[in-house]
Amino acid sequence: MHPYYNLPPEQRATQRLVEQFNADERLWKRLEPRRRARRKLRPRRSKRELKKLDLAEFAKARPPIDCIGQLIEP
Repeated sequence: MHPYYNLPPEQRATQRLVEQFNADERLWKRLEPRRRARRKLRPRRSKRELKKLDLAEFAKARPPIDCIGQLIEP
């Protein structure tokens, strides 16, 4: 991630969250064709089961969150 030296210190954590959200949003949209195909191939599955499969696929495709140190809150 970027250190955001150009931002005030109190805004850097917020910007990191925004960047993570945008990355997740791009990944979700990139996986959309697979979700559509899954719904076409398996029309009898319940909405709950399809959503569970979608979220599992998203979690698998998402890069792991690295925790190297303690989170320092300002």
